[in-house]
Amino acid sequence: MFALMYPERIIFGCNTLEQLSKEAARFGRRVLLVSGHRAMRESGILGRVVNQLDSGKMEVTLFDEVEHDPSLGTVDKGIKLAREKECEMVVGLGGGSALDVAKAIACLSKLKGNPWEYHQGREVEAAGLPFVAIPTTAGTGAEITSNSVITDREKKVKKSIRSPYMIARVALVDPWITLSMSAEVTAYTGMDALTQALESFICRTSNAISDSLALRAVDLLFHNLPEAVRERGNVKIREKVALGSLLSAMAFSQTGVGAVHALSHPLGARFEIPHGLACAVLLPWVMEFNLEVCQEKFSLLAYQMGGEKPEEVPQVLRELLGKVGISPTLEEWGIKKEDLSLLISQSRGGTMSNNPRKMSDEELKEILRKVI
Repeated sequence: MFALMYPERIIFGCNTLEQLSKEAARFGRRVLLVSGHRAMRESGILGRVVNQLDSGKMEVTLFDEVEHDPSLGTVDKGIKLAREKECEMVVGLGGGSALDVAKAIACLSKLKGNPWEYHQGREVEAAGLPFVAIPTTAGTGAEITSNSVITDREKKVKKSIRSPYMIARVALVDPWITLSMSAEVTAYTGMDALTQALESFICRTSNAISDSLALRAVDLLFHNLPEAVRERGNVKIREKVALGSLLSAMAFSQTGVGAVHALSHPLGARFEIPHGLACAVLLPWVMEFNLEVCQEKFSLLAYQMGGEKPEEVPQVLRELLGKVGISPTLEEWGIKKEDLSLLISQSRGGTMSNNPRKMSDEELKEILRKVI
């Protein structure tokens, strides 16, 4: 048995941003627009979004204080602003960080308690404000998912607040917007999307629908990401990568992921390593570890990637890192051997248990030793 939960409307294609005012008008007039500090303003995308909302006679309050690996303090500040301005909806514009903050603000602004309580496990008991997601990267999948990844700065813990109430009412996925990404961000977010598709495909909770979505996502991302990194202005390639990212999110949002993501979260929280980079470097080693229990699925992956044998998949992924300009190790981030036990303890949980092959502490340490 499996159940599927998706946004009410997923609108994909070039220039879908032009539908924002019509879609948002269904939820009210007072909008909290959530984005990062600079990138959206400098690219001109923020201006386009504000113009769209203005054309629909919306009252826009801008909250542009989202940082990399956003904190609970940022979410709390946004909630207070949404309440003060009596906002009727939240629009999130940006990568995974901006969308995660936006959905947390939307979900929690009408509830009692503070974000720290929900981060520590308090249940989300009722719906919040409607949330409209506009991703500007092709990778995180935050426009589809029912969780918000937030960091507790004091405890140095990065984990999710989860609830079906976090699912966006509308996801507007416009490949044109991704043209603003740098080559580095294209590579990191694209590898995040590929990791999500691969982990969804082989994880314990995969199903017939998620497998179909994940396999098509692997095909689109694996074959088009290197060109997207090299030719950032190629809209046709960007469209394929954006579609791959969307399908990946539609897969893993229903199944969860595995050991790569379980390990990447403490690496991000403690060493501020970009999430997509951590996933990319861990991916070949974790896939190699999982190979012996997923032979049939690895055969399908090998075929999708242009190979013949399932055991070729980890090496093909290592070669892909070179093609998108990512170093195969995290050596420069200052991780020491004495950090490994804490990283492993913080990686334990539902995501790790969803990995297809159980991993002992020593097996996880061996992978991390190779990575650092």
